[in-house]
Amino acid sequence: MKSTESLFKILGLVVCLGFSLIPELPQYIEFGFAGLVLLFVGIPHGAIDHLTSQPTIDFKGLIVFLVRYLSLIGAYLVVWYFLPQVALVIFLAFSAYHFGQTHFLKIENSDVRSKMLFITRGSFFLSVILFGDFQMTTFILDPIVDVSFLETYSFVVMGVSLSLTIGIEYWTFRKIKFESLVDLVILAPLLYMAPLFISFVVYFGFWHALPSMRLEYEFLNRFPQYNSLLKFAKQLIPFTLLSLVGISGLLLFGMRFLDQSELLLLFFILISLISFPHVFYMDHFIKKFKTARY
Repeated sequence: MKSTESLFKILGLVVCLGFSLIPELPQYIEFGFAGLVLLFVGIPHGAIDHLTSQPTIDFKGLIVFLVRYLSLIGAYLVVWYFLPQVALVIFLAFSAYHFGQTHFLKIENSDVRSKMLFITRGSFFLSVILFGDFQMTTFILDPIVDVSFLETYSFVVMGVSLSLTIGIEYWTFRKIKFESLVDLVILAPLLYMAPLFISFVVYFGFWHALPSMRLEYEFLNRFPQYNSLLKFAKQLIPFTLLSLVGISGLLLFGMRFLDQSELLLLFFILISLISFPHVFYMDHFIKKFKTARY
């Protein structure tokens, strides 16, 4: 799967470059590409949290898992309803940690220094994505908060987060890894120049979801019931379909009442809701996987 991951990363860079060079491409192509990435990579990588948590889970264990998972979603939904600005900050914070963690899957992540590295690396790339197409960012967030004033500080935020993440990486490894140089020197500028949805799905799909899925496959491959790509792929289907049906249904329903900015915000809220419990389960899985406690 490593070679497949590399090929898709190259594809992502090419797509970002293409949309940057040809900004007049129709928006339906942008949304279509984003939908494909979410369908085949983005959502599926979080569809087997029950298996990475308990590979031999039985029906009773699955019910307990679902109750806990849905309870976390429900609690976060309440925050979105009553305190949307707070929910947004929470979303950005756990996304920064979660995305940054994927850049360093080969290192231990139990110490404070590692967590700082994850947060700063994820924060840098999130700032690049959000400030790169800031007009779309403000358009989406307008129903809950006015962030237009932040544009003045965009390069300060990106510069500070970049300096911090480079400094902490050097502090941790006494060098800057080659993969990090590629990400910071090549990926970041292309994400900045691309439209928001393209930069988000390229980064989310090919720099986060695919590496996570490779780790999940590496782990589940130890068990006979999941020890082939076909067996692994079959496990992704049920909860991927449930998530897609739920998200699509709510968006279609929302089209009757919401304007475009509210509809786009709803999409990101739905993504945040299914991501919230996933972050906790994935973090727990990565820690246990690295310490071989399974």
